Amino acid sequence: MITIVIAFHQSGYRDFKTYDIHFICLCLTNVFPELVSYTQILKFMQGVLIPLRSYLTHVK
Repeated sequence: MITIVIAFHQSGYRDFKTYDIHFICLCLTNVFPELVSYTQILKFMQGVLIPLRSYLTHVK
């Protein structure tokens, strides 16, 4: 999930749903063969933000 969140922010897409439809579903299904639905990704993202923030504030 953290990889997908970082890739989204670096991608230039304006919203995550478009990124999910046009990039994740089309290009990343071979990299992440057990992708979950868009709704489940949104739920997982809530749990990723705090560890991601912690990681980014401690990396130099």
